[in-house]
Amino acid sequence: MILTTLLAGARKAYGPDGRIVATPPYQKLEARAYVEHGLTDWLTFVGEGSAMRFSGAAAWSYDPLEALIAEAKAGLPLWLPPATATRYQGLGLGAAGLRLRLLDEGAYVVSAEASVRTASQAARRFLDMRQPPQADARLLMGRKFELFGLAGFLDTQLGFRSGGQNGNEFRLDLTAGLRPFERLLIMGQSFSAIAPRGARTGAITEQKFQLSAVFEATPSISVQIGRVAALGGVNAPAEQGIISAIWWRY
Repeated sequence: MILTTLLAGARKAYGPDGRIVATPPYQKLEARAYVEHGLTDWLTFVGEGSAMRFSGAAAWSYDPLEALIAEAKAGLPLWLPPATATRYQGLGLGAAGLRLRLLDEGAYVVSAEASVRTASQAARRFLDMRQPPQADARLLMGRKFELFGLAGFLDTQLGFRSGGQNGNEFRLDLTAGLRPFERLLIMGQSFSAIAPRGARTGAITEQKFQLSAVFEATPSISVQIGRVAALGGVNAPAEQGIISAIWWRY
């Protein structure tokens, strides 16, 4: 079980052409619980739940300049209603699924995973979910290795996710881990999403990178601290944040 806290925000976003543009700022605090439990030697249950608090700066839901021009042309008094801030506090994502081991040979492990994701109508606007339930299917491959005598691993996940905010998505999640010391794990992670038939552009993309350290405090408890940042995207926030987590092996 991994209990994670994410404190993140953004003042800019990647526009339709992938360039950085200014946007109303926001901040969010999210708590997530992720669990893996072996049902058999080859079948694993996976589940996730979260809660969040989102606070966005006041912004118009339309172009204020166009509204003023239309009022002037119509001979009406120039007036704009006050911009409204965005607030949300409550439950976030809920997900459950199964992972099936397909191959365990030497340094390689190959698995297949399928899960169902859902969220309330109020929470979906802050998640990558247009309509529940959302299906997520992926093929996973792990490989262990040694680098200059240090133990490490590579994890590759290629997936498909239905019903994102911008349509169906292809997902590519990559993780590389290395142990410079027996009780310390350094991880670099990349999370990418591509929606080739997005509603507003031809390809909606998002790419985040996370660098973190995991310290094994006891044989069953580890502590993680790291930083996450959106390195690129199309119609996606340039989000940055700090994560902390507690891992519990039971």
